Amino acid sequence: MTAVAVSRFVGPFGPSDVDPDEARDAACEATATSQVCNPPEPDPIDLPEPNLPEFSPPAEGIGVLSQLLVGVLVVALVLAIAWLVYRWWDGRDVDGGDDEVNGGDRDEEIDEPIDVRVIDRETPPGRWRRLAAEHRDSGRFRDSIRCEYRALVGDLARAGYVDEIPGRTSGEERDQVAQIAEGRGDADGDVAEAFDVAADTFDVAWFDDGVVTSDDDDRFLAAQAAVLGTVLAGSRAGRSG
Repeated sequence: MTAVAVSRFVGPFGPSDVDPDEARDAACEATATSQVCNPPEPDPIDLPEPNLPEFSPPAEGIGVLSQLLVGVLVVALVLAIAWLVYRWWDGRDVDGGDDEVNGGDRDEEIDEPIDVRVIDRETPPGRWRRLAAEHRDSGRFRDSIRCEYRALVGDLARAGYVDEIPGRTSGEERDQVAQIAEGRGDADGDVAEAFDVAADTFDVAWFDDGVVTSDDDDRFLAAQAAVLGTVLAGSRAGRSG
């Protein structure tokens, strides 16, 4: 009888008849197709790309420009409101104060003009004379004469002698006074002469570079009194007739 040699392997747990290489190969074959030990790679999901809107970056400087525009609009709104408030406040008493400054309401004296004239309703003569009094009290005689002249033109416009248009020259107003006074008798001739004195005083005080004194202011007031004295007298005579 022939003896069969049995291979014995010595491992960490003692001799064994099992070949470790064969056991390893058998284990690899058994687990090579196992989906539990080696699960297959999942198929990739082909998701559509999201259709997002394209946003272009804002141009440089638009933000600053928008802020500047908003600021300008706010300032304009504030100024408009302030102007409306001023107009409301300033127009509350358009003829107030005439009694104190001039000793009477001249607007009532000449409510019925000879002819239809352009009249500045926003700034009546009484308001100009109040401004003139403020300038006179502060020693600003150039400004007081300017305001008194505007008041005189306003009175003459309401009496039908001139058109009260801001920015006109005294020469245009002289021509109107002279044309209307012509042929109306000596009284209206005196109006033209007295108005010439007032206009001359105004032109020198306002357009020349010389010093304007209280004497210049007094000269203008005297000429103005002569003009208005004749105008008011004519208005009263016309009413009585």
